[in-house]
Amino acid sequence: MLANYGSVSRMVDGKAIRGVTRPVFIHNGPYFLTDLAIYRDGALDCWGLVDFDEFCEKVRNGWVVTRPPDGAQISIHHLASFTTGEVQYAITGDDLIAEVRDAIEALNDRPTSSETCQSAFDAFNENPTDEALDQLKRAYEAVPSHLRRYLGDMDVKDVPIRMAIYGEGEIEKWSHRIVSRRHRLLPLPTIRVPGLIKRQKPPES
Repeated sequence: MLANYGSVSRMVDGKAIRGVTRPVFIHNGPYFLTDLAIYRDGALDCWGLVDFDEFCEKVRNGWVVTRPPDGAQISIHHLASFTTGEVQYAITGDDLIAEVRDAIEALNDRPTSSETCQSAFDAFNENPTDEALDQLKRAYEAVPSHLRRYLGDMDVKDVPIRMAIYGEGEIEKWSHRIVSRRHRLLPLPTIRVPGLIKRQKPPES
């Protein structure tokens, strides 16, 4: 699962290189809301064409920004400028880097981190060994944190995966469980994780 993107392309030696865009801030005096262009060949345009490693450095040195500080001057070309007050931001710089990496993979028809995590969860449920659980943990934590909620269906989200990795107590963070407990609706809803059930089953003698 990727964030919602727009489409873009650029010409290289007479060939169109397709890509996608997602909004970011460029810190060039004020913080300018703009579209980051992500291309299939791994190039990115953040007010200048760079490769992936150069892009990561621009995130880390504050040129590409996801969370302008309180009191920052925001500029939206030909629309508005304003000073930030109380703002809730959805993504960190590290998550942006991970999301961009996924976008490049998707543009090249390769598995994204979310798809890799889904496959690891399926493998764990089929054969819940310690190795499978470790692979699932690494795959889950590689998914951009703001996209992890989309790993499951609309009801359970990523709760079953978190239950497998971090313990069954993660179910208490499930919205359905919270609402049911608040309204004293019994029995409380549960989530069945096949891999956990198999791990709890006593070995055959």
